[in-house]
Amino acid sequence: MTNRVPCSACGELIHTDTAAKNSGLCMPCKGGYRDRIEAGKRQREDERKYDKSPARLFWLDLVRRVHSQTGGVSILSPSERTYYAVRCLLGEVFNGGFYQFFANHSGELYGLALDGLLELEASRTYALVLEAKELLFGDHPVPVNFEARNTLLPEIEALDIKDKRGLALDALEKEFWSNSESLDSRCTQFAVSRGLYDVQ
Repeated sequence: MTNRVPCSACGELIHTDTAAKNSGLCMPCKGGYRDRIEAGKRQREDERKYDKSPARLFWLDLVRRVHSQTGGVSILSPSERTYYAVRCLLGEVFNGGFYQFFANHSGELYGLALDGLLELEASRTYALVLEAKELLFGDHPVPVNFEARNTLLPEIEALDIKDKRGLALDALEKEFWSNSESLDSRCTQFAVSRGLYDVQ
């Protein structure tokens, strides 16, 4: 049986040779990355809890219903549509910016997302989305149809050169990502107030 002793900093059991080599410290403590390991463990535990939460289970049910029936988002109740559209907007923009939202199928929810932001009283976010729409589509309305919408969108390479429009879009995204209106909390409060799910 291998002899093990506790690390003098964190208490994790380590081989005696390691302790002797590192003045009683485990390798993560000696290397200064123990905090990152512990943060990763906490994040994984939080993710496991979230996967079983009412919010996550409700979201998965919404996605299943929208994508498994021919009616799409129209089969949802008005409150469910609001929640779904705003959550799709948040997910897309936080993941890949406004361009991703409009270029993907979620872009068909543009009007619903705007209405939802008004319902959530997220007026600054509403203004950011409108400004992004103007930068990407100008005076054109945003088509619901995927192909028509992508035909109107500028080539993404044109935005990557960081001209005036590209820089303006970057600024809008940075403000959106700052989450000044606590959109996640607003969505949760909206869902709970409408009886969509309970918070445990």
